[in-house]
Amino acid sequence: MGNRARRRVWEISVLADPRLNETDRRVALAVAEADRRGFVLCEQNGEFFFAAKDQYVAAKAA
Repeated sequence: MGNRARRRVWEISVLADPRLNETDRRVALAVAEADRRGFVLCEQNGEFFFAAKDQYVAAKAA
């Protein structure tokens, strides 16, 4: 989500969604922020972690 206004509208909709509990909201916002900064949420052997997106890794290596 590159557009700042669009991102803010999405954040407000997440915060206002009655189906989500506080933990779900925090996870959604954290994943969105990490994605904006060039990371992706990964899962390996039941563990979750953030890793740099491939295009960012390639750009830093060059």
